[in-house]
Amino acid sequence: MNRYDVDRVSIVGIGGSGAYYIAKFLLLCGVNVIGFDLKNTSKTKELEELGAEIKYENPQGSFGDVAYFIYTYNIPERLIKQLKEINPGIDAYEVGEMYKSIIGDFEDGLLSESQQEAFYRSDIAPLYSLDFKDTRLIGITGTDGKTTSCTMIYHILKNRGFNPALISTVSAKIGDKEINIGFHTTTPTAQELFNLFNQALDFGCTHIIVEVTSHGLEQGRVAGIKFNTIGYTNVTNEHLDYHKTYKRYLEAKSLLIKEHSKSDSVIVLNMDDNSYDFLNSISLGRTMKYGLENKKADIYATDIDDLDGLKFNLNTKIDNFNVHLPIYGKYNVSNFLLACGVCMNEGVELENIVKFIKSFEGVSGRMELILQKPFKVFVDFAHTPNATLKALETVKAITEGRVIHVFGCAGLRDTTKRYEMGKISNQLADITILTAEDPRTENLKEINDEIGRGWKEGGGRGKLIRFDYDNRNVEVRRDAIKKAIKLARDGDTVIITGKAHERSLCFGDTEYNWNDIDEVKRLLKS
Repeated sequence: MNRYDVDRVSIVGIGGSGAYYIAKFLLLCGVNVIGFDLKNTSKTKELEELGAEIKYENPQGSFGDVAYFIYTYNIPERLIKQLKEINPGIDAYEVGEMYKSIIGDFEDGLLSESQQEAFYRSDIAPLYSLDFKDTRLIGITGTDGKTTSCTMIYHILKNRGFNPALISTVSAKIGDKEINIGFHTTTPTAQELFNLFNQALDFGCTHIIVEVTSHGLEQGRVAGIKFNTIGYTNVTNEHLDYHKTYKRYLEAKSLLIKEHSKSDSVIVLNMDDNSYDFLNSISLGRTMKYGLENKKADIYATDIDDLDGLKFNLNTKIDNFNVHLPIYGKYNVSNFLLACGVCMNEGVELENIVKFIKSFEGVSGRMELILQKPFKVFVDFAHTPNATLKALETVKAITEGRVIHVFGCAGLRDTTKRYEMGKISNQLADITILTAEDPRTENLKEINDEIGRGWKEGGGRGKLIRFDYDNRNVEVRRDAIKKAIKLARDGDTVIITGKAHERSLCFGDTEYNWNDIDEVKRLLKS
C-alpha cells in the first residue's frame, strides 16, 4: 500500500499551484480530499467538481479521520505548528515533498495501473510526454548569477547561428518573442514549463536554456527532463526558510546532477565556490572547471580590470584571449566563464565566444546603470548577502564620492540573511536607506529592526535612514528611492537592490504593480 491507497486526506492551501495538482491526482486515485483555502478560484471550483470538499477558511481544529495532511510552505509557520499540535497522530507533508514522492513512485514503477492513469490525467508532471531528440537542453543553477549566465549563453548561441530558447526568472525568449512569466517566478511550474517547451519545440529551437532553482528541483518542477549540459554559478546561504540548512540547500541543488543529467552530460563547475568539492565528487568525471585566477581550471580569467566595464585575459590550457565585457561587476567574469564552458561544450569556438560577448548588453535589473552623470544610479537584483556584498564592492570601486544604498528584505522568507545584509551595507555604503521588499504579512518595522541590528554591527561610519510605514504600500519604497536621489551629489553612486526586474511589490496578500527600473527613471525625470 502507498500514500494514495487511503480514504481521506486534508490539504491546506489547496488552491496553490502545487497543491492543486496533488489534489487533482489524489481525487483521480479515488481519495476523498478535504481542502482549505482563503480564496474561491477557478482551480478550487474545478477540484470541487471532481469531488473535493473545500472550506474557505483556515482550519480551526482537528482534521478528524484523515490519513495525513498536506500544506504549502508559504502558510505561516505558527499555523502549521498549531495544526501539528492539534493533530499529533497524523503525518504532515509539505507540498514539494509530496510532489517529489508522487513523481519518485511513478519513476520507480510503484504506482498501480489506475494510479499511473491518474498521474497522466492530472498533468502533475507533463514534461515526461515531450520529445527532445533534436533539441539540446542546458540547465543552469546556483544562488546568484543564474539569469546573467543563462542570458550570456543565449546571446552567444544566437550569434553563432543557432536557434536557442531561454527560460529565466526575468522572462522567456523563444525566437523573437519575449514572454513575461509572472510577478515572482523562479523556475516556472511543470505545467508552465510544458507550454514554454512546446512553443520552443514548435519553433524548431536547437537549444533550450533553463534557469533552474532549488525550489524547482526540490518540488519536481523539472521532472521528466535530462539536460545535456549543466552549469553551476555558486551555492551560498539562501532560502533557509525552506531548506533549513545549507547542507539541505546544497543537496537540493545537487539534484540537477543526480536526477537530471545523462551519462554523457557535461557539468560545468566553479572551482572558486565552497560547493565545488561536493558537486565535483558526484559528477563522475564529467566536469569542465572554471575559476578566477585559478590555473588548475580548464577555463580561467586573469588581470581583471573593472573600472570601465570588464577587461581581462581569458585562458585555457592552449588558448589566451583579451576579453571586453561591457557590463559592471567582477563577479560577472565568473558568470561569463560559466557561459564559456557551456557554449564550448555546445560546439562554439572560444574565438567566436570572445567576439560575440562584446555586444552583450547585460540583463534587465542586473547592475543596470540608469544614470551616468552627475551621479551614478544602478538598479540590481541583489537579495542575498553574497550578491549584496559583490554589488556594493563593485560600485564602491568606481565611485569618487559616497555610496547610497536602498534596500530591504522580504517577509515570510529566509530571516537569517537580514542581519548579514544590514552589516554588509554599513561596511560598504556611506548612507543606508531601509525600505520595503515584499513584506507580505510581516510587519515592515520589525523586518527593518532585524536589518538595523546587523547595520549597527557593521563597523562602518555610515548613516542609517529608515522608511518603515507599510500602510501606504508602494509609497514606502518610492519615498526611499526619492530620498536617495535627493541626497545624491556629483560623484556619488545610488544603488537600489532587491527588486530590479520584478513587476510587483507584495503587502499583505496583495501584489501591487511596481518596477524599480521604471520608477527610478520616472523619479529622475521629475
